[in-house]
Amino acid sequence: MLREKKEKIMRILAQLPPQLLTVITVALILWLTLVPHPLGDEELPIFPGADKIVHAIMFGWLTLMILLDRQRRRDWRRLGNPVIWVAAIISSLFGILIEYLQWGMALGRGFEIADMLADTAGAFIASTLWLLLQHHWSRN
Repeated sequence: MLREKKEKIMRILAQLPPQLLTVITVALILWLTLVPHPLGDEELPIFPGADKIVHAIMFGWLTLMILLDRQRRRDWRRLGNPVIWVAAIISSLFGILIEYLQWGMALGRGFEIADMLADTAGAFIASTLWLLLQHHWSRN
């Protein structure tokens, strides 16, 4: 029964246009990181450093969507290590680019090395998880 559900989800995902999940994720990240107040004027009560966790999650998610889009284009065949690490590098570089855009646009968003490190950490954690777990959904 679990195998049937997995196959059904894979069929649904395979029908999506190529790179759709990556494009949606990139658009969402751009909105959340470049718009001065993407969630409105109200400040959310969060603990110090929570934004670093959010950065790690965003760029980890981006890495996962890059890998998912890539694997479904390959008919769910297992991705090799270089592809997995390149996805993390691409995600990390995108995070670095966003920090420089924030600095250059001067719209009240801050340039932070710590954000770049969080982006990179999230991307490489996601790649590591993909590497360790992809055998659960990949075809040989």
